[in-house]
This record gives sequence, C-alpha cells and structure tokens, in this order.
Amino acid sequence: MVIPVFLPHSGCNERCVYCHQGYITDSGGADIKARIDGALRDRREACEVGLFGGNIFGMEPADLERLFSFFAPYKDVVKGFRLSTKPVPLRDDAIDILKRNGVRMIELGIPTFNDAILAALNRAHTAKDLFRAFDRLLGEGFRLALQFMVGLPGETMVDIEETVENMVRLRPEYIRIYPLVILRNTPLYRLHETGGFTPIAFDEALERAALIYRRALEEGIDVVNVGLTDNELVREMVAGGFYHPAFGSLVQSRIFRDALGSVLGEIEGPKEVTVVLHRNDIPLLVGYRRENLKHFASLGIALRWEPSGAERGRFEVVSGGERVTGRMIQRR
Repeated sequence: MVIPVFLPHSGCNERCVYCHQGYITDSGGADIKARIDGALRDRREACEVGLFGGNIFGMEPADLERLFSFFAPYKDVVKGFRLSTKPVPLRDDAIDILKRNGVRMIELGIPTFNDAILAALNRAHTAKDLFRAFDRLLGEGFRLALQFMVGLPGETMVDIEETVENMVRLRPEYIRIYPLVILRNTPLYRLHETGGFTPIAFDEALERAALIYRRALEEGIDVVNVGLTDNELVREMVAGGFYHPAFGSLVQSRIFRDALGSVLGEIEGPKEVTVVLHRNDIPLLVGYRRENLKHFASLGIALRWEPSGAERGRFEVVSGGERVTGRMIQRR
C-alpha cells in the first residue's frame, strides 16, 4: 500500500501556469510534519510512502534531509518511498539523499516534449532535461515512471504522437495521464478569462488521452491513473478544461468503442450485432450515459451484449452467420 503525503510547491522556484497544488491536494500550507504524523501515527502494517507534489529536486539538501527525518519514528512500518518531481535541477547531493533514504520509484513529470509549450507553461525545463534525468536516474538504480498531460495550450496531435514515441523509447514502468484543468486563481485561469486560451473540445482531449493510454498498454507499459482525483474541493475550483470525475472510465470506454468499430468494419453491412464479452467490460461497451450505444445507433447499428467467461478486453462480435474476435488492446 502507498500512503500519499503531499508537498504542495515544496522546492518549486517557479509556478506552472496551471498549478494550484494547495487546492488539488486539499493540503494547502499545512505543516508537513503534522501531515506525516497524521498519515502514519496509527499504522501497524508495512507500507510505502508516496511524496507527491512540489519538486523534490528543487529542495535544498538540508530541507530534504529534514523531510526524511520526519519519517524516523515510523521506520518499522515505512519500507520505502516513491516520489513525483520535475526532472530539474538534477543534483548529486539530492540523488544521494534519495538513495540513502530508500526511495525506489521516481515519477518524472513531462507534460509534453514540445519545448515551446513547456516554456509557455513555465516548467523551467526542456525535453532534453527529461532525457538527461531519465538516463541518469535509471543508471543510479531508481525505477522510473512518467506523467503526461493532454489538452495543453498550443498542443496538436503531432505533440501527442511525439509523447507516444518518447514513451515507447524510454519505456517507463508505468505512466499517469492528466487532462488539463483550469483552476481558479492560476495564471492559466487569468489567460483563459481574458481570451488568451480557448481549450479544445472535450471529445478531442479524450481522443488524445486514449491514444497515449492505448499505445502504453500495447507496449506493455502500465497506466496507473488517468484524470484527477474526484473531490468537492477540486470541483469548486474548476473553471474550465477537461475535468470529469470519471475521466479514466471515459478514456477506456473510448478505446473499447474504437476496437469494436474496427471489428465491425470487417463485417458486411451489420444492422444488429451481439457482442460477447467479459461481464466487467459491459460498462465499457455501453459507455458513460450509454454514449457508445448512441454512437453505433447513429451509424445504424443496434448493439446487444452477452456476458461470458472470456478474459477481460477480449470480445466476439456475432452478426448473422459471422463471428469475429476482437481485443480492446492488441499487444505489440
């Protein structure tokens, strides 16, 4: 089990235009030690701690040492750490501190590999910085993951395809995909309010996230999270963008719809079809608010379904005397 501890803006010498971590994490400026004690004081079972938010590599060595000292009373239950961070500044002393304190997994945030967009987001690093950090940290023995975003200002499908290419090249252990959300009281919010940024259509953001998700699974790269955590505080702060409490399910449902559409293309003139699939995949077939059923109905195809004991992600389409097998994800 991973116990999250949020470090909003810790080590951040600059602020990304979309970021307001105090709202996202519901932790504001609360004392870090108090949050650590609150999370671990009553724990009896072994756990891993996730240090999320902020920029660990931007913290001064003394502050980083002090942070890990707060976990000393819980050394019997805390068996390791994972963290999320920017890829800069990559300092020897910080790497040494992380290794000595049992950090095993590092998630590197890289919203896009387009340097012009990174600069506009005020990320204060380039794609080359990410490559340099990934290679160095991998060589130091850390396990690595990547965090991507979709729907960024100025982003095109070419940028998404570049993200996918680099993901395949780097082969992280897993990825997270976040849709851009415009939170109040952020520089991006002010840009949006003055007409300087108009988000793409929600459906397009969904397609971009689905492309990354599908290619990751095709390449055997795990996807551990898609979308922001749903809580009332986030909802109150959302002013635009692509926030949806079921964003991850929408992405998976879109992937299933595309896979089914590909199989239906192999059948001549289907009007009524039965999809035989694992019972847990039925919500993906139906879609959020039955959107997939409506989509195929608009194409003149009525869908029925029949649960089976087949593996998840595998399905059969039955139409008249034809029976065609398909998969949600085709492994490469």
